[in-house]
Amino acid sequence: MAVRLEFLTQDPDEMGLAMRYWAMDQDGGFLERVSDLVPFRDILQSGQITKQVREYCFAYDENQCCHICQGAVRVYGRAEIKKSFQPSSVPCESCLETLRRQEAEQHALEQAEITKRLAYKYERNASATLRYDELHDHVVILLLAMDALLAPKLANGTFCIRDCDDLSPWGAMQLTQRLYREGILLDDPDAAIPGTYYIKNGELWSYTYQLQLFLPPDALIGRGTAALGLLDEHVFSDSEALIDLWLDYAVADVLRYLIDQCNAYQHDLEDEAFEKIKGTLRHALRTYSVSELWSVIWKAVKDAASLANMQYYNRPKAAATIPTKIRKLLELAEQKGGINHSWSRPDHHLAGSLGLVFLNLFGIDENSQGRGVIEMFNRLGRSTEAPELDDLRSLAQSFLKGALEGNDSWQAINLFAEKIRAGLTPEDAIVEILSKQEYEV
Repeated sequence: MAVRLEFLTQDPDEMGLAMRYWAMDQDGGFLERVSDLVPFRDILQSGQITKQVREYCFAYDENQCCHICQGAVRVYGRAEIKKSFQPSSVPCESCLETLRRQEAEQHALEQAEITKRLAYKYERNASATLRYDELHDHVVILLLAMDALLAPKLANGTFCIRDCDDLSPWGAMQLTQRLYREGILLDDPDAAIPGTYYIKNGELWSYTYQLQLFLPPDALIGRGTAALGLLDEHVFSDSEALIDLWLDYAVADVLRYLIDQCNAYQHDLEDEAFEKIKGTLRHALRTYSVSELWSVIWKAVKDAASLANMQYYNRPKAAATIPTKIRKLLELAEQKGGINHSWSRPDHHLAGSLGLVFLNLFGIDENSQGRGVIEMFNRLGRSTEAPELDDLRSLAQSFLKGALEGNDSWQAINLFAEKIRAGLTPEDAIVEILSKQEYEV
């Protein structure tokens, strides 16, 4: 017999039934059909025999060996029997129990290590502070946008990354993670659900979407709406950071439209194609508006949809042409002096709270020309440069002298006032008036 039995009963009839059930010939065939084993006592259905036999004995298939200890593997029914010798794909019960015990011990050690590391993380993060009045420009803008979404959680509570999904039309998670990587946002282990943190290769890891984040308190004021009020007083001056963040946002705004159009026409873009389009859009947004690029996207995706219906083409091949079509349309726009069309924002396509912050602070949105946006941010950067005192005096004297000696002093004063209202500093206003000679001298 290829099946070895360990009896759990001393009843001769029960032992006999078990032996009849497992009895085999030299070729591995069973000597009796299960249906021939009934009736047995009060068992009338053959389907109940296998379950009953398992209560009378343990059966081990000697044609299967455990791949750990090489011992025979326990089987629970005839279907599990092998006719030739082979290693089992699963351990025997003894080895499996040993593995479970080892896993439990390892899990307990990992949990102890996680608890230890989280205690350190909690203590470190709980004592962290920031200087809100020294935050970089891109940080202030992102925090203002988050506060518009999360209030009052940003000021006093915790939140998860999913809470920030409406930060931008697409890619909000990357923006939130950026603040987390830069140490502006920290995680609160005590507020996280169990299982958020784990050990991998000796390091503490976490499931990003389960993290509970918070904004550390201001070093002087602490947490709360009063501290966040410092963000409203921030003076923006880092033109490079402002341009980068605007381009990040604007690219996301165009990509959201691209994704919607691809879904509508059942185009599936490969990751490589998607990255190519991102690079193309980022460059184009230095010149054109988001709404103009929506029209380019619409045209490229629609052309690809038409191509997919042609002979020798299919949807994957047609979708692969979209990056090239976008670049070609932008080349044509350069040759013809610009993009002739602009699309309106679809009803379901939110600008996001970051878009509203850009609109409120700088008056820019999907219709703003890229070249104008970049020039505006560059002007903000120049306005904070501190010229030499002698240069300032020389500029002021030149302006005043020209105004007094000119044909229309009132025109000079009025131009100066207009520049100030437009957001220029006094020195920038004077430089622009003198350099462009905007009034008669």
